[in-house]
Amino acid sequence: MIDKIKPKRMTSLQWKIYIGFGGMILLLISNGILGIYGLGNAMQSFDQYRDVEKTYNESLAIDRNVQELKRRVNQYINTGHSSNRDAVQVTYGKLQKQVSGLLSDVNDEEISESLIIMKSHLEGYFKNFTLATEERQLRTSLVQTSLPEQGQRVQVNLEKLEAQAHASPKETSRHYLAALSAQRFFALAEKNALRYFAEPSTPFVDKTLSSLQDTRSIIESIQAEALKSETGLVNDLLSQLDEYERICLRAFQATRSYLYLVNVVMSGEASEFAYYSMQIKNIAESKRTEINQATIVHTQNIKNITTIAIIGALLIGLYYAWRLAYSVVQPITAMTNTFRRLGAGETLITIPATDRNDEIGEMAIAADIFNKQNFVTKNLLQQSQTLSQELIQKTRELEMINSELDNFAYIASHDLKSPLRGIDQLAKWIQEDSAEELSEESCVNLNKLQGRIRTMETLLNDLLEYSRIGRITGECERTDTGAMLKEISDLIDNPEKIQITIAPDMPVLNTFRTPLRHVFLNLITNAVKHHDHPETGKIDIDYRELPDLYEFSVKDNGPGIDPKHHDRIFQMYQRVGNTNAEGSGMGLAIIKKQIETLGGKISVESAVKQNTIFRFTWPKK
Repeated sequence: MIDKIKPKRMTSLQWKIYIGFGGMILLLISNGILGIYGLGNAMQSFDQYRDVEKTYNESLAIDRNVQELKRRVNQYINTGHSSNRDAVQVTYGKLQKQVSGLLSDVNDEEISESLIIMKSHLEGYFKNFTLATEERQLRTSLVQTSLPEQGQRVQVNLEKLEAQAHASPKETSRHYLAALSAQRFFALAEKNALRYFAEPSTPFVDKTLSSLQDTRSIIESIQAEALKSETGLVNDLLSQLDEYERICLRAFQATRSYLYLVNVVMSGEASEFAYYSMQIKNIAESKRTEINQATIVHTQNIKNITTIAIIGALLIGLYYAWRLAYSVVQPITAMTNTFRRLGAGETLITIPATDRNDEIGEMAIAADIFNKQNFVTKNLLQQSQTLSQELIQKTRELEMINSELDNFAYIASHDLKSPLRGIDQLAKWIQEDSAEELSEESCVNLNKLQGRIRTMETLLNDLLEYSRIGRITGECERTDTGAMLKEISDLIDNPEKIQITIAPDMPVLNTFRTPLRHVFLNLITNAVKHHDHPETGKIDIDYRELPDLYEFSVKDNGPGIDPKHHDRIFQMYQRVGNTNAEGSGMGLAIIKKQIETLGGKISVESAVKQNTIFRFTWPKK
């Protein structure tokens, strides 16, 4: 037996290994901490860069919308279309939302201040745009509606005054000429006013007002000399002329106010918030560049530190590896070779490292024990080989004896049948020739002799059939078990008409037909012969499919078989139950050998006064 190895206290070799691995783990942890620290800083820089990048992109979007707002305002100034005014309002709303959103998200104080100033200028710009819109709408209303309508009224009254002056006999030519002069000066005033609205200029205002004053002076001179019938018309004309001048002055004022708001105030506000928009973009771009540069520097520092740490860990690891290789690996390699040789069954003269006082020394002691055991194992192996050769020889002899027994059974059963037939024939001749001369007792004995001969022949036939099992010749054939069972049930001697039920859809298989038919014939015949109440007897034949086999069952409701006889009934020349029934006791032994020869098994389930079920398996192919 192998000696038990008693555990020793922890030796220096274990401590060396633990310390070495502990140092490597500390180095790995240190490198991991450096990596986590560097990764954390890199992520922080990345977050800052992402925030600045977001601010920069939003500032670009704001700058685009600023340019879009100025473009829309210019379109409205040039065209005055309401669609352009609505587009300005939409763009302003979008820009206001962007500025407010960026102001709430940004963390940079400088950008926040610029956004607040920009937002203020943007609000002022839109407020002035609203005022300019109102002035433009007022100017448009005055120039396109009120002023032409009032001018038309003045013109109509001037024409009436001209007509009255022309029709009056007194002072006809002087009043008529004055009316024509008033028409001419009023037309000149309308012309200068329209020129001002088309191209705003102060001289056009002065000329318009001068022409209106000349028109008024002429009408007042006519008023002084007018007849009583003309007084009402002249007074109305002067009132209408004053109203025209008032509308004209308001239109001039709205035009100047609109131009001032657009060209001076709004332009200044636009310049301011465009400046701050550009400033925000420049600040964001500067911050982005600054963070990018800082990230590059920080990443390079982390890379350098990590490289130094890895090189240091590699050098220390190489040192520990060298130390372990010197103190552990080489001796372990020697021990590995030793155990490999011992595992191959060799016996060694000496075992290395048995003098060491550490784990390797313990391994060497164990190897020495295995080496001693190899001597014992080698001797046992030689003895085992000797016994194995003897067992092989005995097995061959047993096979030869079994073969000789089979041949003997075959030859004996075959050759003994000839003398039996001769004896039977002699008995028949004696009975035929001397039946009248023989006594009654001799006739009885002669009949008994013939019965014994038939019994002996049956036994020899069964023995011959038993010896032939295993010598199956021929080929497998397609066998319909349902048709085979129907043929058997019609063939067997069933005088009491015991009911035989065959399950539907019985399988069709490719097998040796004759042995399978013999098995079914024997089981069904036994069930009929040994039934104790045939008038109510039933035999059920069924099957179930297994992966590689079919399991067939033959069930009857006869007298049953005591469980203590279940093994005995499959032995040669053994009978249980109705001993008066025909048979030699070889039937179940024969079919058992047939089934097992083809790779199947047979069993019985029964008890006294209960059903009997024979089950056997048969290969599918």
